[in-house]
Amino acid sequence: MITETDLAELESTVLTGVTVGIGSQILIFGNGATVLVQCPFTSEIQGKKKQGHGEYVNTSELLYDYLNNQVAHASLEEGAVLVLEFEGGKLLRIVPEYNGLESYVVSTRLGICPVAVF
Repeated sequence: MITETDLAELESTVLTGVTVGIGSQILIFGNGATVLVQCPFTSEIQGKKKQGHGEYVNTSELLYDYLNNQVAHASLEEGAVLVLEFEGGKLLRIVPEYNGLESYVVSTRLGICPVAVF
């Protein structure tokens, strides 16, 4: 389960990399934290929303707009939706699938937090 201290680990750090693999994409942050994404996500930049999915390699380009940007705020919305607010008003929402399988995993120096929603 993701806690407030886990979310605090994501704040004020910069997204330094995106690793694209078969079946998942990994956000890599400057402080060593990572978020492995295997579920839908929504990119919102300058009022434009675009949908992607961690399992689809062709939607990884949506994540590149966040590279070298600092996370201003990290939060959880109802339904375990991870919201990362980046500088400049850029939003990234990671939306777990309600299938009982692991949707995304937040890893920080405090531990590993897999998210599965039933």
